[in-house]
Amino acid sequence: MPTQTHDLSDRALVDLPEARRYVFGDENYSDQDDRLIDNIESVSAAIVSYCEREFTDTTDSDREGADGVGNASTTFTSATAAFVAGDAGARIRIDGAMYTIVSVTNGTDVVLDRTLPIGTDLAWDFGEVRAARVTTTGYVDFRPWDLRDAQSLTMYADRADLDDEVLTAYEFQNDGPKTDTWYAVRVQAPSYAPLYAGFSTLLTVRGWWGMAEVPHDVRLAAKQWVKNLTENAGSYASHAMAGYAVAPETDTIAIAPAGMPAAVRYRLDDFRRGYEFR
Repeated sequence: MPTQTHDLSDRALVDLPEARRYVFGDENYSDQDDRLIDNIESVSAAIVSYCEREFTDTTDSDREGADGVGNASTTFTSATAAFVAGDAGARIRIDGAMYTIVSVTNGTDVVLDRTLPIGTDLAWDFGEVRAARVTTTGYVDFRPWDLRDAQSLTMYADRADLDDEVLTAYEFQNDGPKTDTWYAVRVQAPSYAPLYAGFSTLLTVRGWWGMAEVPHDVRLAAKQWVKNLTENAGSYASHAMAGYAVAPETDTIAIAPAGMPAAVRYRLDDFRRGYEFR
């Protein structure tokens, strides 16, 4: 068995056994692994770029741990969390599920909005802060990010003339696609002093980014393209085979990456970000 020289990244849209099954009909066939991995990585990056979407979990949390304890109650314990009173009302991800902190008992214990199953060494985090610009109309485009769950949205973090304003649930509306994430929000039109007239302002968002799992149709599109690349490495080139001329399926239109099969593009079009009215 050949040695695999590198592994798939976290941004890969399909895993190796799945790609083996689709391309070779055998998830244990590993002779072409390095080639498959290269193709999966290339295809995944091209699809993300084409759709301007995050199809995998891309959150890089700045406050996290792996020492959580649940005891079949609403109490959550972490020796390293250093909870503070301000955490009350915040969202927290524990063992992959989202909870809201109802109250803070002390630096190691909080009360959640629902029962947490029994468990130890549970991973937890408070999401990641990212910043986006608010237009004069109140439209916020997260391009190319996908917001899966928000903990807080704060206006005017860059304005010396205004206090930071944490938005309530009634002060923003999501603009989303056909999946479970948002790729834009609308907020109240910002206030502008003369000094800032004509400029956008900043919205900082603490939340969880990217999709929890890759949509089925996107996975299938990735596998189709990987298969095409693996079986037709010459991309646009035709090949002679026992007297027959074989040309791989490609799409050369300007809006698609070079070599993207038409069937792949058609499957991805429902997931591609549009250019909404702002």
